[in-house]
Amino acid sequence: MTNSSVEISRLYPNRMLSKSIVVALLSTLGLLCSVTPDLSASTPTLMFSSAATAQAVSDDEVSRFARAGFAIEKRRQAVVEEIKARTGGNVPDINCYPPEKVESLPANIRDEVKQFCDFSRQTIQANQFSVGRFLEIRDGQNSDPTLKQRIDRELLRLQSR
Repeated sequence: MTNSSVEISRLYPNRMLSKSIVVALLSTLGLLCSVTPDLSASTPTLMFSSAATAQAVSDDEVSRFARAGFAIEKRRQAVVEEIKARTGGNVPDINCYPPEKVESLPANIRDEVKQFCDFSRQTIQANQFSVGRFLEIRDGQNSDPTLKQRIDRELLRLQSR
């Protein structure tokens, strides 16, 4: 604790206790609901992570996720090369969500990105995922090294074919 935190805790011990109880309660509720809060120091917003849910990913989901991700990544790389050729190497951040981001892209690459987003959505659905579940697993691998290892193993298996 910093000196100012120590001073505040001496002045307001009930306030610190109530904050601790609120944090513990929110953490417990988050775990029970399979949602965990993610407070990032780089952004002042509170985002909810799906790490707790992503831990319960079956082997079948890992296999389908890897297949979909592999196909999407191959297409993404082709789209990036196409955009580089059109723009002289300037490739903006390609993100399909929210859809308004696609509309804000320069007109000379917007259709290419829209087609990529449509391909991605169709690939996700063809592998029996909702977009939400797919993104949940994608985000979960960032906070769950075991899940990431499972996905990486499946990707290596797919690439060796």
